Amino acid sequence: MSYPTVRSVMTTPVIAVTADAPFKEIVRALAEHRVSAVPVVDAAGHVAGVVSEADLIHKEEMRGGLDEVLSSGYGVRSQKAHAGTAERLMSSPVVTIGPDATVEDAASKLSRADVRRLFVVEGDGRLIGVLSRADVLRLFLVPDDVIRGRVLRALPAGVTATVDEGVVTLGGRVPRRSQAVAAIRIAWAMPGVVGVTGAIQHETDDVNLGVA
Repeated sequence: MSYPTVRSVMTTPVIAVTADAPFKEIVRALAEHRVSAVPVVDAAGHVAGVVSEADLIHKEEMRGGLDEVLSSGYGVRSQKAHAGTAERLMSSPVVTIGPDATVEDAASKLSRADVRRLFVVEGDGRLIGVLSRADVLRLFLVPDDVIRGRVLRALPAGVTATVDEGVVTLGGRVPRRSQAVAAIRIAWAMPGVVGVTGAIQHETDDVNLGVA
């Protein structure tokens, strides 16, 4: 089986707001839909920015009075605190990804950009979904028996497999070492797999020629 794509695990439909959305409307959207951020879209559905709980919390933080004026980072925090619409509250640009990218690529992008979510856009930039860290991690909830079945169907005859808490233990014997190496790679590529261990015996070493 092929590795899951972003399209297959993203959250849709997307809860979004427009640039003129007032502060309380954004707070209500977060509370009602139990999300920590909402994208800001234009009339064509293109992503202009994102408003998160972190952007909104400054409104309450800046009730502290003059002592806050002397604190580091006051300028940006003050701007957020006094903002009344999504356009002034949002952070931009946002990190996006295409729907046909693999979840593996998405996980790498989430990690490198150090963000909690990626906005999924079509070729024209129109927003069609959101992929969060939680969406990626849900792949690890695949039951052990399902993983084992997928592994065995994908591997050559002669290979055995057991699965415990997502860790695949391979065994058995195959004619060529290249088949054993491929089996390990295939097992690792299965959604839900946490680790691969064990050893597959081989009769002929066709990787290091001349070695039995």
